[in-house]
Amino acid sequence: MQLITDINQAPNPGKLDLDSLPWVSCSCGGSIFEPAVMVKKVSSLLSPTGKEEIVPADVIICKSCNKIPAFYAKRVKGLPADLISE
Repeated sequence: MQLITDINQAPNPGKLDLDSLPWVSCSCGGSIFEPAVMVKKVSSLLSPTGKEEIVPADVIICKSCNKIPAFYAKRVKGLPADLISE
């Protein structure tokens, strides 16, 4: 399943009936999400510049439990387990 972040990216946007699609909920039951950014550190040995770098990674957070929903976390490798909704 592909995550569509913008309805304009949807395949055949004119033919997509949003009323027929199910709403997605977090495992805590929440269904309102907000964007967030996590960062990873790239060591100077691996960085193309030879300097330590910070790389942003977009995630979504459930507003009810303040964790990353499990359905989203399955698509992002290496997330800390304590940040994922159970």
